[in-house]
Amino acid sequence: MSGDDAAWSVDLRGTDPSALSGVRRWTARTVPRLGPDHLSDLLIVIDELVANAYLHRGGPVEARLTVPTTPCRVVVEVEDHSPIHPVQGIPRPDLPEMPGQGMSVIRKLADSWGVHENPDFGGKTV
Repeated sequence: MSGDDAAWSVDLRGTDPSALSGVRRWTARTVPRLGPDHLSDLLIVIDELVANAYLHRGGPVEARLTVPTTPCRVVVEVEDHSPIHPVQGIPRPDLPEMPGQGMSVIRKLADSWGVHENPDFGGKTV
């Protein structure tokens, strides 16, 4: 990413899953120039990442959006307090509640995804 990239973040410490609708509104306001299909994909990705942090990792710390100068790209990052990496399950239509399904959705919608550790507070960024 370059110095020309636009970046925004929202502090999610101390929130609960009811904050998800606010995260979606914040995302739509923050990156308003996306077409409806790209915005829909972006909302699904950030919703899955933040929901996973609430469900599996004790809650998110921060969500960040970075819009690089490259057209049609948005970098979505969610920090949480857990060093445990997300599980990517194999999609099974007969078991829609199987853990890892959200990461499978993200894998389909994102060009790439990954995890890096945050030793400052013992967590990670997805």
